Amino acid sequence: MAKSKKKIREQNAIREAAQANTERLETCNDAYTSGAFSYLRFLVHLLAAAQFCYGIYYYLFKLDWPEGLHEEEELKTRWGGKFKYLTFLDVIVQAIYHTVALLNDLFGSNVVTVAPKSLLRQLRDYIFATFAFPIAHNVCISFWVIYLYDRELIFPAVLDEIFPNWLNHVVHTNVALLAIMDMFTCFRRYPSRLAGVTGNVAFMILYVIWVNIVRYFSGQWVYPLLEILPIPLRAVMFAGLVALSVICYFLGEFVNNIVWAPEFQLLQRKLLKQN
Repeated sequence: MAKSKKKIREQNAIREAAQANTERLETCNDAYTSGAFSYLRFLVHLLAAAQFCYGIYYYLFKLDWPEGLHEEEELKTRWGGKFKYLTFLDVIVQAIYHTVALLNDLFGSNVVTVAPKSLLRQLRDYIFATFAFPIAHNVCISFWVIYLYDRELIFPAVLDEIFPNWLNHVVHTNVALLAIMDMFTCFRRYPSRLAGVTGNVAFMILYVIWVNIVRYFSGQWVYPLLEILPIPLRAVMFAGLVALSVICYFLGEFVNNIVWAPEFQLLQRKLLKQN
């Protein structure tokens, strides 16, 4: 009889703990999917999508080429166009990501759940983890480090007459800042490391190959820095570019796990209960 009562008490305790966990998860979802938090998330995605889409449009069609610039025609027609710059490719990635995230805000679901069933939600999470966050920080870090060391190696002063300061910050600074804001407003489960890292490395290796293709057909390297580096150091730079992207991937995963640790703990308890 004593054992029976003890067993009943243990079962009641387990049931109460499970109920409390369910209530906390429901409270978390109520706070996360409605009210001020949801409006903030929607605003971040709306402003980011609009900003990057306009940046792409301005980058392609509205840059003013000053009179008397001898390299005007050469700069306009150089092989590969603006698509040879990682900066421009990254802005396209950011515009795609924030547009997908915005569509998910409007038509999908942001509920904290064990496994998102929506293809839109899964696509949003994969693009952010694999491309948007790591490439944005890769671009931001590598650009500003080289710029502060010697801007002529990556963004010559002559470009100040062509490239407005606000656009420079949109494509080299805001990409990282908005990715961080998104990290703190969107709950997501990162893909498996094999899928995420493979996608990230594949993108960067393809870009390195693309840079060399541009060099082969145009006779010029994309960035002035590559012109002065000997072959061994150039190879080190390309490897470092890929490595930095992978580091940024793991940084994003690490920060995501810290920011959303309470939600992951609730989901883990729910999963254990189901099993």
